[in-house]
Amino acid sequence: MLPSEFQYLVEKFLDDSITPEELQRFRQWVLEDRAVAIQEAAIEAVLQKNNYPGEMPEDKQVMFSYILEEANRRTATHSGRKTVNMRRWWAAAAVLLLLGAGFYFLTRTELPVAVVAQHSNNIIQPGREGAVLTLADGSQVVLDSLKNGVITQQGNTDVRFRNGQLLYNSRNNAASASLVYNTVATPRGRQFRVILPDGTAVWLNAASSLRYPVTFPEEERNVTVTGEAYFEVAADAHKPFTVKTDNGTAIRVLGTSFNVNAYTDESALRATLLQGKILVKTTTGNQVLLPGEQAVVGQSITVNKQANTSQAIAWKNGIFNFQQAPLEVVMRQISRWYDVEVVYEKNIPAITFGGEMGRDLELKDVLEFLQESGVHFKLSGRKLTVMP
Repeated sequence: MLPSEFQYLVEKFLDDSITPEELQRFRQWVLEDRAVAIQEAAIEAVLQKNNYPGEMPEDKQVMFSYILEEANRRTATHSGRKTVNMRRWWAAAAVLLLLGAGFYFLTRTELPVAVVAQHSNNIIQPGREGAVLTLADGSQVVLDSLKNGVITQQGNTDVRFRNGQLLYNSRNNAASASLVYNTVATPRGRQFRVILPDGTAVWLNAASSLRYPVTFPEEERNVTVTGEAYFEVAADAHKPFTVKTDNGTAIRVLGTSFNVNAYTDESALRATLLQGKILVKTTTGNQVLLPGEQAVVGQSITVNKQANTSQAIAWKNGIFNFQQAPLEVVMRQISRWYDVEVVYEKNIPAITFGGEMGRDLELKDVLEFLQESGVHFKLSGRKLTVMP
């Protein structure tokens, strides 16, 4: 990214018109130790805009914690009963990643306080981009570190890897005589993006899969998903798009953006609509969703008409959003993203969390903060024990 692009992001940040995707790029720029002069100018503007007292601190560690704190202030929230706020910790941990120092800034009060960080030989890194592609003949391709270019050909379609995502390009408009299917699966600790033959973009969360034909037939577009996926469906009024899940639920759309959480270890399937209109079809009934609504599919189907859509797609934007999330839900997300087995001792207190954390933190940094909620952790290899 060029300095002029960063200045553009700074302007959008200051007038509060920055999009979630731009905000992620803005954070990443600050985390990367470059363009210090521009960073300092931006930080000074943020301090003045928000009436922080005194002159801009000389200590860059304090300055960066301020600007990251402000970036996260716009999306973080508090929740109900016994609650832990992640927002300030995200900024503090980001400073640790930026400076590579042996301490972090925990901004509980108006000014940051230096705290000694705990070191551990058992370092578990966060998840990253990657997946496994299973071709029609059963052969597999690991997509974690491929170079750009054509991977293989499936029927009359070229399968390409470009800039960390998978794309399908048909060499002619004729549909294949028989459907040829591919499957992209993300193990724990991986996420991935696929561009389907019709231009639909699909983001896969960790421990998820997507099965689809390499060329869609003329009358319909059907795919099957497990785990969690975010869809931006290419509009085609003559060819409906349907997402099927293992529990018999089907989501039918024409062109829209929505998230599907269909992990089998969750209490219910959740389909959250951001744009457009979808029909959620289940064995017990059907529901039409409008933007901002969420269908919850368990023994029956219910609709939350004021869904927290930013929470539903936080994973796609590189964030843990734990607003009103019970401990068990938080730990399932951690288990998938860090590829650890979570077990519980007896008498674990009921805890509800709140706020956000970046998904780019090491596991020890996440656990260090979670321990402030009243639970403790023991990490042995990749086995994480939750203790009272």
